[in-house]
Amino acid sequence: MKGLGNAFTTDFLISFALVVVILLLFALIANLYSELSTVKMRYKRMMEGAEGESIEQMLSSRMSDINNAVNESRKIQNRLDVLDELVKSSLARVAVIHFDAFENTGQGLSWCVALLDRNYNGVIFSSICGQNNERSYVKPIEGGRVSSKYKLTREEEQALRQAMNR
Repeated sequence: MKGLGNAFTTDFLISFALVVVILLLFALIANLYSELSTVKMRYKRMMEGAEGESIEQMLSSRMSDINNAVNESRKIQNRLDVLDELVKSSLARVAVIHFDAFENTGQGLSWCVALLDRNYNGVIFSSICGQNNERSYVKPIEGGRVSSKYKLTREEEQALRQAMNR
């Protein structure tokens, strides 16, 4: 009987161990199911969004906003390009020189003004004042140089250099 008692005890212990393992696995499965339910609930809330809007709808809406912003940015860039072209052709460099054209006239009544854009195109206005008369001249400037038809005076050259260095 001794052998039968040992077998009974061994079979009993193995069975008891299997029941305990099964109960532990069952508890583990129940815990995992509970956590899965919590994750599903959180996922569902997240997908629905704060105002009941789904994440897909929110992303679609945001993409639409981003596309609108990109289009608006392009429009602004086009306007900036137009303004940049206007600025390039506007007066950007100015210099004024007063001088005495003749020895017997004082007070620096003669003058010349260089007006240039950013590309060094523009004009030089000159006024030569004498005791009894005054003469005015306009000479075109292209690329920082006067046309070969005209010759610049020393004062006009000085005004052109000053304007170009601004």
